[in-house]
Amino acid sequence: MRKQIQNPIFEKHFNAFDSFIKAKSFKGKTFQTPVVEFLIWLERIGINQIKDVTSKEMMRYFEYLIERPNERRAGTLAGSTIKMHLLALSMFLDHLLATKEIQKGFMIPRFSADDQKPRNSLTIDEVKLLYKHAENPLEVALLSVGYGCGLRRSEMERLNCSDVMLSSGMLIVRSGKGNKRREVPMSDTVLQAAKRYVEDYRYQFLRKNPEQSFFLTAKGERMSGENLNKTLKRIIKRVGSQTIIDKKITLHCLRHSIAHHLMERNAGIDFIRKFLGHSFIDTAYIYALKNKQKSRTAKALSV
Repeated sequence: MRKQIQNPIFEKHFNAFDSFIKAKSFKGKTFQTPVVEFLIWLERIGINQIKDVTSKEMMRYFEYLIERPNERRAGTLAGSTIKMHLLALSMFLDHLLATKEIQKGFMIPRFSADDQKPRNSLTIDEVKLLYKHAENPLEVALLSVGYGCGLRRSEMERLNCSDVMLSSGMLIVRSGKGNKRREVPMSDTVLQAAKRYVEDYRYQFLRKNPEQSFFLTAKGERMSGENLNKTLKRIIKRVGSQTIIDKKITLHCLRHSIAHHLMERNAGIDFIRKFLGHSFIDTAYIYALKNKQKSRTAKALSV
């Protein structure tokens, strides 16, 4: 891989950053080397101005880092190395903004140690199996909200009937992670499941003082996250697939599954981020990349 910057504008930016880092008395090339690699990568994909970098290019570079071979040992870059690359790019971006070389920044993806922990997800065929073995509209609605809308367990627990807007096909998460509100579009399948549950099933659990919760227990009370998870476990047990059972699927795994499947269908990363309610690109994107990489490896070995 080429080690030198050729674009004179990039070289100017780097030299200024290099001087800034040295003035801070940082030793070695810890922050400079990642920036050089990034600028050379931009040259390779045809970008000649930093101001032309968008979130789309940053996610391409993020994918490049995750999949890049390690030059010192077998395998890909360690998580700590990827974190250092992103930290260096954050410092580089801050310097460009502070020196007014650019007027507007771009997103730097986040990568944490937790991203290395495997998260199980279902294939599309396995999701279909769960739907097939759902016994009532409540179970279908649970799968539709957990998978089809990608809600967190806590968001499903707090969901009220008024938040599921059947007329407009939108689901409102009023207090997601970080107390943030978001609107999630419901697909035709999800909307149909929600309508059937609300209009033909949920009413039988209402009492004199009806609970506003979307998901109700047989006693007419708000279903807790534990109740919801137990319902999912019952569906999985009914399927009888040891492969699915061994994955130890939870409600949060449904959320990871939809993130994976959206990426496989080439949904825009900004759409996925907003759909799932993330301030940053979440680990689900990383897991999807890891799975994609494993798939390519398996395919290569089978040839």
